[in-house]
Amino acid sequence: MLIRLVLGVSVVLMAAAVPASAHVVSADADLQLAQTIAGSELTVVIRRTPAVPGPLYVDLVAYQPVREQTVGIAVNDSAGTVQLRRDRPGTYPLVLHVRDVGPHELRLTAASEVSVLPFTVRVPRPAPWEMVVYGGFGAAGVMLAAAMVAGARSRRGTALSLGGVGVIAMVVAATVAVVSPQLVTEVRDTGRPNAQAFLTVSPARPAAGEEFTVRFDLADGSTGQPVDDLAVHHAALVHLVITSQDGEFFQHLHPLRTDSGRVEARLTADRAGRYLAHAEFERTDAGGQLVSGAFEVSGPARQVPERAASWTFPAGRPVTIEVHTGTTGLQSWLEMAGHLIVRDQDGTYLGHGHEQMSSTSDGTVATHGPGLRFTVSFPRPGRYFAWVQYVRDFQITTAPHLIEVTS
Repeated sequence: MLIRLVLGVSVVLMAAAVPASAHVVSADADLQLAQTIAGSELTVVIRRTPAVPGPLYVDLVAYQPVREQTVGIAVNDSAGTVQLRRDRPGTYPLVLHVRDVGPHELRLTAASEVSVLPFTVRVPRPAPWEMVVYGGFGAAGVMLAAAMVAGARSRRGTALSLGGVGVIAMVVAATVAVVSPQLVTEVRDTGRPNAQAFLTVSPARPAAGEEFTVRFDLADGSTGQPVDDLAVHHAALVHLVITSQDGEFFQHLHPLRTDSGRVEARLTADRAGRYLAHAEFERTDAGGQLVSGAFEVSGPARQVPERAASWTFPAGRPVTIEVHTGTTGLQSWLEMAGHLIVRDQDGTYLGHGHEQMSSTSDGTVATHGPGLRFTVSFPRPGRYFAWVQYVRDFQITTAPHLIEVTS
């Protein structure tokens, strides 16, 4: 019975000596980055890379409307193209090649627009203390098995010696396993100041119906240097919301990173008047931030239709907004099943809520719906514009609403 027990322990210990990649699954997970480029809304999915040198699998997930165009994708000296087909949404795969671990940049080109997306390749490797633990337990298992064999052959001295070495190896491994992870502390930045945002529009006075560029230059509030440490936040580096003052125009875009600290997007406004630009982003170790600016679009005035409020809520209290989409085939977009963006009438407040269920899907699986639930609160009484967004069949649906908030 004792022999069987020792054998069982030995097998378990030797099995435990094999490194398990499950401990580092987050280090090689897929990366999703939304991009609004050349009139197309894309999600760039950089797939996990198990080894370097090796292949880098990149997928473009295209949403309607899809234009007929070629998208160039490159990393270092490895490059390729993806041909988007008109009205054919979905996944477009490409295989590139990476040589080393560490920071890289994925260059995305479509028409005359270019975006440079930073990412890091990490191939999991066990820490030194893990190797000591695995080796110690493995040696302990071997020594105990050898001691058992020696004992069975009546070599008592040898069995005791081997057993003693096995016990010592086990004690060392157990001690290192308990103590070493507590000594490894991640050095983190203490935080960064808010970024200062400078909004420019090109041309400076765009006309309704003509394409123009909205650009944000982000500077560090302490050094004045360009902000180049944007973190991935809800599958994008920056979320840009453009609305007209009257709330009749709305665009949720994902601008291109064209230079250090600079992001920009092209769009066309359908009406004249004052427009508000709100950019939402995160800096590494510094949390989220919302910056804003305003610009004017020239052209003939358009009459604003009267609209009834979809909901009435009190100010200052959390409320739940329920939206029924009529279908169970909703796909995740920006890692969420649904988005709710609200803005007060004068444009000084912008809120961004999400359906309470998040998703790890890359947006190709339809598992959500039909109901969407958003928990939000409104800071003060007044009229609020709201836009609910969700995706079905790779089509982004935007449903506008009006909300009355009472005191």
